[in-house]
Amino acid sequence: MSSSILINITRPPTPDCEALEYALAMAAFDIEVKILFSGRGIDWLNARQASRKPGGKSPAKLLAALPMYGIDDIAVVGGPAISDESPKTFGTCQTISQQEAANWARDAHHVVSF
Repeated sequence: MSSSILINITRPPTPDCEALEYALAMAAFDIEVKILFSGRGIDWLNARQASRKPGGKSPAKLLAALPMYGIDDIAVVGGPAISDESPKTFGTCQTISQQEAANWARDAHHVVSF
């Protein structure tokens, strides 16, 4: 059985994008990664984001890299992730219920929150 990790992102993007860099690092070591966005963490999903510091990485580019690392389970808890007024969002994110989110957490070997 391989290891799995759930990364629960509840805070807005930071200048160093630790949450997504952590996800990519875990996937690079063949650890199954699922990412769950909720609360202010949904702000990560705005596809128009630039880097938050000079020479830093763009959250949008890191999000775009997730599928290349085999990270396909990306979700928002609850209702619509982003309002209709903001059409430029990360497109491969699904919406799941609180129960599904609880199942993801139960099934993961490790849960890390940012």
